[in-house]
Amino acid sequence: MPTPAIALIARHARVEGGRWLSGGGVLLAAGRIERILASPAAARRAGAPRADLGDVVLLPGFVNAHAHLELSGLAGCVPPGRDFPDWIRALLVQRERIPRPQLERATRAAAKQLLVGGTTAVGDIDATGRLLAVTRGLALRVRRYREALDAGDPRRAPGALASVERAGARRRLWSEGLSPHAPYTVSDRLLADLGRRARARRLPIAIHWAETPEERLWLEQGRGPFAALLSRSPRGAGLDRIAAAGLLGPRTALIHGNDATPAERARVAQSGATLVHCPGTHAFFGRPDFAARAWRAAGVPLALGTDSLASNLDLDMAREMALFRASHPDFSPAETLDLATCAAARAIGFEGRAGALAVGAWADLAAHEAPGRTGPERLDALTRGLGRVVAVWTAGRRVPPHASAGI
Repeated sequence: MPTPAIALIARHARVEGGRWLSGGGVLLAAGRIERILASPAAARRAGAPRADLGDVVLLPGFVNAHAHLELSGLAGCVPPGRDFPDWIRALLVQRERIPRPQLERATRAAAKQLLVGGTTAVGDIDATGRLLAVTRGLALRVRRYREALDAGDPRRAPGALASVERAGARRRLWSEGLSPHAPYTVSDRLLADLGRRARARRLPIAIHWAETPEERLWLEQGRGPFAALLSRSPRGAGLDRIAAAGLLGPRTALIHGNDATPAERARVAQSGATLVHCPGTHAFFGRPDFAARAWRAAGVPLALGTDSLASNLDLDMAREMALFRASHPDFSPAETLDLATCAAARAIGFEGRAGALAVGAWADLAAHEAPGRTGPERLDALTRGLGRVVAVWTAGRRVPPHASAGI
């Protein structure tokens, strides 16, 4: 059934180009934004039923550029370890101890949590292939990255590739992508196979990279704490391996990048890839300050994500923005919002469609309450974690408060 047209009007609306409207809004039709309504008069002339949302800020839905919803059942299970490999080992042990139905209930609850918090699109890493079934009926737009890894053992590459090649059921609001887990967990053979598949189908890529110094030590020298977790070091730089497989380009989202060198930042900039930062997970592990200014100076697009509840206290993108602003006060509220909307949409291949109130974009948006007199004042409060989501729409339909919708 076609989505009926409706004009959404708010006291403050931030539309394409960072422009603020007072008493205007957007006309939604057929699941997209058909028109920007620049004034109350334009809204009255829209020729569609009007919904006056009142004294709220109307913004595009947040876009979470990196999540692992399937790890939500591990929330609070494993504190940060002595080192990152130590934490990974403990997490794997805990995951095996929890029954699958319990993990899947937690995954579904986490997807609902995203929607309630105003996130309408997510780039999610799916290692099990169960995400579609587990989140059925939820009005969440998903770039589902099928994860592949063989622990660096090329003998396991065919099985890993087969697991991501199995055709899955198609669903509205879903788009496919690939995630070679990380340079230290994927063999050259599997990287090359995934690169060929991604090029043939023009699939977006998400890959963890340069998360810790221990990763570089293992990749390049075969030493350090990863030696207790993995058996084969490729003896090469992670970014070199990603590029050699044809996996470094404008459709690539590199996750974390905490241990990147200046030369690597320049190389990422030249490739057109996006760097995704997860402030909550960064804080969870107590990592050194993220080099956001250096990435920006290098010309690399930045975006925000949450990572998983196993390494984050919440999946709230407003909280991620607040953490980011606290650590990077030289980023303005508008710049910070962009990291969680249009830039994050670019990271997961939804540029121009998600994360923007623009003509032709998807009708994915949210209304927020926040203190302040003007739109910019309220945006400042919202990006400091002082706002509250009061309504969410995906594909032009309002999401019920319990976050499930028959789409």
